[in-house]
Amino acid sequence: MLLVAIIAGGLAGGGARNSPAPARADAPGAVTAASVAASPRAISASPHDGVRGRSRCPLSTVTGGYVNPLANAVVKPERIDQGIDYAGSGTLVAIGSARVTHVATSNTGWPGAFVEYQLLGGADAGCYVFYAEGVIPANGLRVGEAISAGQPIATIIPSYPTGIEIGWGAGRGTKTYANVAGRWSAADDEADIATAAGRNFSALIAALGGPPGKVEG
Repeated sequence: MLLVAIIAGGLAGGGARNSPAPARADAPGAVTAASVAASPRAISASPHDGVRGRSRCPLSTVTGGYVNPLANAVVKPERIDQGIDYAGSGTLVAIGSARVTHVATSNTGWPGAFVEYQLLGGADAGCYVFYAEGVIPANGLRVGEAISAGQPIATIIPSYPTGIEIGWGAGRGTKTYANVAGRWSAADDEADIATAAGRNFSALIAALGGPPGKVEG
């Protein structure tokens, strides 16, 4: 019943995205740690933009203590927007030790579920990570739960109409870092704009050995 409810919400929330062919980390348009380091625009977000009163989020791509959240999934990278869009199947795991801050499968404002956790260690301690849209939260996952690096967090729903999106969260309901920082709008969505936060998260994924997203706008 949970899967049916999530799929129904996704169909109501928007149409299907086209899934491009699998992309390599060195493919044109892919965002890697090196390309972010070389691009001032890609790292222009301040650690405090839009998250006043919250724990500092450095948006670092230093990988010590972290694991690839897509290691147990088979995915095709799609566009970078607020985060990174993927299509595929498998399990999403926690990047590092963290505490769960949000778990919802309905009324999320997204076409599907929304799971978020706050990293407790590593270079990005204090930052929030979200997994959204075509995902099913791990059985029994609850807000306030302490989780470890590599722990299963959500299952990807294969062939979900909008795929999944992962990226930096804000610790404010189901909003993203880019949204709270005032760097995302409906116009940006239409224009396939890759936000600074999305580019940064893509670079972190690449540094961890996963497939980075694609800049399309």
